[in-house]
Amino acid sequence: MSALKMMLFSVLVAAIAGCSTPKTSENSGQEARSVRTSSASERPTIVWGVLLNTFDGLGHEMAAQRMSQTCQAMSPFLNNTWVHSKRRGSSVLVGRFRTADAPEARQLMRDVRGIERNGRAVFPRPMLVRIDPRKRPQDFGELELTRVRAMFPDQALYTLQVEVWSDFGTGQLSGAEVRARAESTCQRLRREGWDAYVHHEVDRIISSVTVGLYDNRSIDAESGLDLDAALIRARKRFPHHLVNGEELQEPIDPRRPELGTRRQAPQLVEVPRL
Repeated sequence: MSALKMMLFSVLVAAIAGCSTPKTSENSGQEARSVRTSSASERPTIVWGVLLNTFDGLGHEMAAQRMSQTCQAMSPFLNNTWVHSKRRGSSVLVGRFRTADAPEARQLMRDVRGIERNGRAVFPRPMLVRIDPRKRPQDFGELELTRVRAMFPDQALYTLQVEVWSDFGTGQLSGAEVRARAESTCQRLRREGWDAYVHHEVDRIISSVTVGLYDNRSIDAESGLDLDAALIRARKRFPHHLVNGEELQEPIDPRRPELGTRRQAPQLVEVPRL
């Protein structure tokens, strides 16, 4: 295992870090054996926009719509203002771009920053932000972990990350190949009877494979010991974390490199929130 993979593991973990009694590996049943996957060549639809303001609390959508209308009448640079709303809040944005480094996006940032009223900047700190427009369970593929979060938006949910695929910036694997390999692993694990999921990073070539769904009752808060029988069984079946099909090595003690490395165990991570 290369040192590069070891260094990037913390990034991989961070990337995946998201009613009634939540489904777990014990009570979810065998979901849809006929699985419809997203095309491996597709990337989730991502839009970049210049953020003008955000609203939360009761009536956040109406407040955002009012501001959007006001902005459109304020300046020609704001005539394509739009609103993105989720359950907890709404954002007012202007412009839609496929990438963050689009020259038009940077120019719009400068134009918005230059809008003044009574000699003062109206938007002194506009930000270019990424928007994933998917909000409903049906917006995600059958294998996607985020589909679970869409169904349980407020529940504390965790899953066991057992494998990660990425090109690590080498260009040796395309985004389509990374997604396809992760989904192939996920489908194989489902055929073996595991509740497996994939999580595709929307703006990086990283895809994770996870197993099971667990809540706060699955682990003892004081000792950190596993309490959920399904989680214990999953750890026995997947004792080592894999990166591109290889076991991931980690330092036994980062402060004492002479102690060498050990094979890393799978990581319990939160199901990403919408």
